[in-house]
Amino acid sequence: MIQSFTRTILITLSLLLTTNIIMAQEQDEEDPRITRLRERIEAAEERVALAEEQVASADSMIAAGEEIMVKAEADLKELASEKRSIERKYFNEKRPLERQMRSKDKEEVREARTQLREVKNNEREEDRAWKLKYRESIREYDSGQRLIDRGKNYLKRANKRVKDAEKKVRVAERNLKKALRKL
Repeated sequence: MIQSFTRTILITLSLLLTTNIIMAQEQDEEDPRITRLRERIEAAEERVALAEEQVASADSMIAAGEEIMVKAEADLKELASEKRSIERKYFNEKRPLERQMRSKDKEEVREARTQLREVKNNEREEDRAWKLKYRESIREYDSGQRLIDRGKNYLKRANKRVKDAEKKVRVAERNLKKALRKL
């Protein structure tokens, strides 16, 4: 962000400098070569502005990816505590039923077995629901990571474009200065 702000200031200053030089040395009739050089400068400055917009876009992609990852991490922490509470809950529900299964009374054992099946079925259902939430959080985290990676690659390319465009602006300005000195 600071680099793009600095670049913008440098471009603005170079544009003002170029304009001042042009106005100071402008003649009644303009040479077609000088006109072409000015057009090249303008085109190069437009490329710089476009490349800086791409840098800003890449920065926003990275920020969005980080935001998604932070949210997914928070969801994963919440799901971990939810998993522990589910396990504790069903452990505490199974414990008395398993004790009851050791009883000598057949009717009591049959009743305990039925209740234990119900508890295990409920546990399986809750575990499946938890796994769906967990997978969704993992997908969100991965999509945030992919967005960050894509943004970083895009940022590298955009920074290269900015450097190339700035170089073209400097070359075009130098050529214009040389042409104006010859007049």
